[in-house]
Amino acid sequence: MKTPSYFALPLLALLVTGNVKTAAAQGVAPVVLTAATAPAGVRPALAREETALADPVREALRTLPQAKKKFLAGLPEGDQFLLSVRVAASDTSFRQALARVLGWRGNTVQALLLPEAADSATPAEPMPVSFPETAVVDWTLLRASGREEGNYVGRYNETAAQVEGMRLR
Repeated sequence: MKTPSYFALPLLALLVTGNVKTAAAQGVAPVVLTAATAPAGVRPALAREETALADPVREALRTLPQAKKKFLAGLPEGDQFLLSVRVAASDTSFRQALARVLGWRGNTVQALLLPEAADSATPAEPMPVSFPETAVVDWTLLRASGREEGNYVGRYNETAAQVEGMRLR
């Protein structure tokens, strides 16, 4: 399968212009986790989260093939396809992160891992990553109009936070 230029050109342009720092320049390269690649210390926390989020993750993964087809068919200008993945934060913890998809070759995703929202004066830059499709936890198709498709885990978490914050009579 030939790599489409719409995948390679944006990534190449970012690297050439220096808008994306290399992993070495930012410190440690991010490690995108799958159940098979998670370090032993992370597995208990991963299992707890998988149990807690089983229904929204199941729905996200059930609908991922159709969303992937939309991406591969080409998105309109301004639309973004985002995948939620888990990234190792330490030997015993992880964080959920968003990756903006640049290309999808077979079951391998090429993306820019978006930085966490930080309060620092110098914001971190997106980092190029490649990971297997099995690392995906959720997906979001963000339209240029602001309309959102997918985001099953994100909406579940937002609803849970709202319910938690409700006052009981």
